[in-house]
Amino acid sequence: MARKTIHKSPMKARLCNGQQPLRKTFMIFTEGQTEEGYFKKFKVRCKTVAGGNALRIVEEAIVQKENVQKPIDQFWVVFDKDDTSKSDFLHALQLAKESGLNVAYSCDSFEIWWLFHFIEITVPMHRKEYEKKLQKYIPEYKNREKGLTQGERMWMQLDKRKEVGIANAKVAHTRYKKPEMAFHQSITTVYALVEVLMANAQY
Repeated sequence: MARKTIHKSPMKARLCNGQQPLRKTFMIFTEGQTEEGYFKKFKVRCKTVAGGNALRIVEEAIVQKENVQKPIDQFWVVFDKDDTSKSDFLHALQLAKESGLNVAYSCDSFEIWWLFHFIEITVPMHRKEYEKKLQKYIPEYKNREKGLTQGERMWMQLDKRKEVGIANAKVAHTRYKKPEMAFHQSITTVYALVEVLMANAQY
């Protein structure tokens, strides 16, 4: 009796042969080039999308997502609360979820993620305070320096402290997991994206 041939997917075949699984592919849409430069250091695909407030950014990310031709395992959109209204902010989160976009948001802005690498934050802090706080640990840091180079530079400055950043940001987020509660707090869920990227890099 002839043996039945079993066809395996490339991923399953590699796992059965004791080899490492294939790395997942990511596409990250960011609202600024600073964030794009930061995430590109994780060696994933990133793109800055034009927008305005959080809702406009998500809407543009959805359009860009539909235009991506290559297979992608996970799509993410990274945006700040900034001056977005609460209703638009919550709408942006819902719209992203419905469209297959994972979200990493920051209240007020992305730089709060960098600050978590050095301190715990338990009370609301306005984004105008971030620069002075960060300069205690990175004296040369200047908030006005934006762009890909600044994002790459900050990645290199903070790389060895990622676990501290994740731990501090996770504790803060645990207190206000519902976005409507987090809106007026110093919260970021960027840690969740960084955790996924770090785990993927271990393959």
